[in-house]
Amino acid sequence: MEAWTKIRVAGQTDWKRVWMVISAGQTDKPNSIAEGSSSSAQFPKKKRISSIFSREQSPQRPAGPLKPIINMYTGPKPKERKKALLSLKNVTQAFAVYPERPELISRSTLIKVEGLLGDEEIAQSMKSREGWILIMPEIESSSGNQAMELLRWIIGAF
Repeated sequence: MEAWTKIRVAGQTDWKRVWMVISAGQTDKPNSIAEGSSSSAQFPKKKRISSIFSREQSPQRPAGPLKPIINMYTGPKPKERKKALLSLKNVTQAFAVYPERPELISRSTLIKVEGLLGDEEIAQSMKSREGWILIMPEIESSSGNQAMELLRWIIGAF
């Protein structure tokens, strides 16, 4: 998932317009069979009923969902995406931030995402620390479906 957004990093007051890319990362624990550490994965044995009760390790499933990696760039072109302005990994929370005025709630697209900030210069004092960023995706006002777009971004970020 990628689009133009405005972001504000923890401890800062200015908003920056960036090209944000949310991509799938890795699971918490790697799958041992995929790595080839199990001898039974390399040389499968004949399946027998008695093998159901054997003490050999059974195949393991991946250890949970993939954790997203959020990277922010100066623009969408390949040359602008060589080095990230800011990255956010190990997302722990992603939620909508609604305004106090009820009539503005349906038009709100503000999202707060908490996680581990990268060591890029834009993070300033929050480099390589737990922190948060406020994200405001740029949505066409003609679409009129800010709530659906907001949900897409929250689900993508978490």
